[in-house]
Amino acid sequence: EHLGLDRLRVLSLRQTSRILGHLDGLDVRTPRADAERGGFVAVRVEHADVVVAALRARGIFVDARGDLVRFGPAPYVTDDEIDAAMAAFREIARG
Repeated sequence: EHLGLDRLRVLSLRQTSRILGHLDGLDVRTPRADAERGGFVAVRVEHADVVVAALRARGIFVDARGDLVRFGPAPYVTDDEIDAAMAAFREIARG
């Protein structure tokens, strides 16, 4: 199936919205409004580099910019993978 720009944007918004749904109560730095949101979701956490390393050890690839962990979904990432990654993130970020 062809993934034109419009379809990619719709998919990106759906995925980033799904990620945002897992981050209630955390210091989310990404706009929640679709028109204001890009392709990444950033959340402020202590020791972001440690969180990134712990996620990577579980096969979940995110990055950090300072104290922000950034989630950047892609067209090939499934809803189940997003949900599992966010559950792992919440577990790691708590501890």
